[in-house]
Amino acid sequence: MKIIGLLVLLVFLKGIEYFRRLYTYKKRIKTYQKNNQLTSDELQLFKETMFIAKKQIIRLELMTSKSTILMKIEKKEKGLHSSKLLFDQLMKHPKEMTELEQFLYTKLPSIVQATEKFIQIQDAELSTTEIKKSKTMIIETISSISASITDEYEEIIQEDSEDIYLTKKLIEGK
Repeated sequence: MKIIGLLVLLVFLKGIEYFRRLYTYKKRIKTYQKNNQLTSDELQLFKETMFIAKKQIIRLELMTSKSTILMKIEKKEKGLHSSKLLFDQLMKHPKEMTELEQFLYTKLPSIVQATEKFIQIQDAELSTTEIKKSKTMIIETISSISASITDEYEEIIQEDSEDIYLTKKLIEGK
């Protein structure tokens, strides 16, 4: 009987802990929604979009780590790193989602698809002239998209620094 009582107590305490965490999570979401002035529909779209983007960035990182060629491209162009920084930027400023739609809906999915195809070809270990041409084209595409993602991040940083500079000038002028 004591064991059953202890199990009931344990389940009860775990239940309380679960609902406390759920309440805290929902409160944080509501605060985030309020602070960023998001409607419920905007919040839902944001959550879905960011969930997909996160999975794509993780996939891109995994694929990149499987190839020295892809790691060299990353070292030079910084597309994966810039993707992570853009993701962080969006988490802080969800209203910028429309400004970064090219990144979210075109560039990120395209680079993930291209890296997956490259790894697939690399793993096949076939080396015909046509396969070499295809690999070269895919490498060029990955490199180009990677550079484009980094350019997009650089544009955001430049805009932010200009805003900060203008704020400083306004303060100095008063």
